[in-house]
Order: sequence, then C-alpha cells, then structure tokens
Amino acid sequence: MSTTNRTRNQPNQTRLDLSRAEEWVVHHVALSALTDDSESPHVPQPWWALETAKKLEAGVRSFTQFEGWRLRAELLAYAAHPSPPDDDAAHARTVGDRLQRSFAPAPPAIENDMAVDQALRPDLH
Repeated sequence: MSTTNRTRNQPNQTRLDLSRAEEWVVHHVALSALTDDSESPHVPQPWWALETAKKLEAGVRSFTQFEGWRLRAELLAYAAHPSPPDDDAAHARTVGDRLQRSFAPAPPAIENDMAVDQALRPDLH
C-alpha cells in the first residue's frame, strides 16, 4: 500500500508564481474564455478555464501541463489583441513566457486544436 499523498489519477502539477497583477490577468483571461458570446448554445464551457478560475479563487497556483498550454495560448492571444491595457498585455506576455519555460511544448495536434478554438472565439477578433 502506498503512503504518498498523490492519488493515482492526480496529474502532475507545476506551481506558477504570480504577482497580484499577473494573477488578475490570468483570472480575467480564464473568465473571458468561460463567458465568451459564442453563437452556438451547444458550445460547452472549456473545462481548463473553469479549473483555472476555481484554482485561482481558492489560492492555488499549480497547473497541469494541459492547463499551462491552454493558458499560454489564451494569454498570448489576449496580449496580441488591441483592446487590453498595455500593462495587462505586458503581464499576459510575461506569464505566457513563464508558462513556456515551465512546460514542455504542446504536441502539434494540440497546438492546432488551440488555434482553431481561438479562431472561433469572437472576443479575440
């Protein structure tokens, strides 16, 4: 019998140190992904964004590799959009760069899926 605290289904998570401003931007980006005005009522909420928002609200700063990939893609798309304030865009790029250094690169199939998801999001255009 194992005496570790880790359950068999619990994925590895990486802690990400965030300033208050960076945390606000990450939370904002996650909530934006949850509340986008998709034209289809059948589009499910992205689970990674819901998990990210719940974690941040509970004071948890550890993310799975998949959450890291999605966050990075969303943060960089947010930073590239002309509407965020300059400081928020800079924080988004900084956290996106930190996520890139913290996690292995996403496989091409996942990168493609994330690009398609972003192309379908009206709030990023």
